[in-house]
Amino acid sequence: MKKNREAILAVALSIAFGDFVSAQLMYAWTYEELFSKSDLVVIAESISATHDTDERTTLPELDPSVPAIGVLTDFKTLFVLKGQKQDRFVLHHYRLRESDVAILNGPVLVKFNPGPERHEYLLFLVREHDGRFAPVGGQAYPGVFSVKQLSETGHPSP
Repeated sequence: MKKNREAILAVALSIAFGDFVSAQLMYAWTYEELFSKSDLVVIAESISATHDTDERTTLPELDPSVPAIGVLTDFKTLFVLKGQKQDRFVLHHYRLRESDVAILNGPVLVKFNPGPERHEYLLFLVREHDGRFAPVGGQAYPGVFSVKQLSETGHPSP
């Protein structure tokens, strides 16, 4: 009897609050999938502050789409796990157009602030037509799957 009441309550709450609740569907990438789809898999550290491009777009993976600004960050390669060895590369990613607005079920973007403390990242990347790299799996959720902060070494950057 108690289970029936709980089930009825759950259905009633779902109906009552269904219009107020929303969620974004995202594909849950495995490390094997990220690795196989990547052109470049590296451990790297950001060596320059992120700077905006002239690109103004929306993140189409989200519904509704979210206005975004293209940004670039330079990285120094520490270790190559897959792909052609290169000392440095440019990551093309996005930031929200309005940084002071909270978005429920919004994107999980990445931000890099190189400074005296080094941050190392594991990055799963695809090469874009212009030679820059972008996160595997799209630009809406790079902070969940494609870009993982590994550590803060505590050592000053050389």
